Amino acid sequence: MNEANGPSREQLRAHRQIFWDAWHKAQAKLPLNALEVRIARVIAMHPEYHHFFDDMDDFLDRDFEVDDGMNPYLHLSLHLALEEQAATKHPPELARALDHMMTIKKMDRHDALHQCLEVLAETVYYAQRAGREPDVIVYARRMKELAES
Repeated sequence: MNEANGPSREQLRAHRQIFWDAWHKAQAKLPLNALEVRIARVIAMHPEYHHFFDDMDDFLDRDFEVDDGMNPYLHLSLHLALEEQAATKHPPELARALDHMMTIKKMDRHDALHQCLEVLAETVYYAQRAGREPDVIVYARRMKELAES
């Protein structure tokens, strides 16, 4: 990855291809590996993005502008990252935040994940702007704040 410019076009296509393949295999009721199952579940939660999966070349190559709102591929990728963090309870603050929002605040899981997604997106954004790895200590603290709010 080129730090200044982000992933190359080839890297972007390869990552998006994984999402494309998982979704289309799920739609065709073909066997999925564990990662593909998680990807298909995340995509299924977002019907507003399903139309992007109609044209493979457009999906793989499209440049999403900041003015278009959040890049759907980025949104789905962040969702997938959160699902992995929740499944492994790492960081534990994320698991506690989700539990708090769903049990105490009575939020549905998807809405609770979106609260966490905002924190993750901001953490990644600031890391990219600074040219550093995400600050996991700040991220964990922000998740702890969600769990205590």
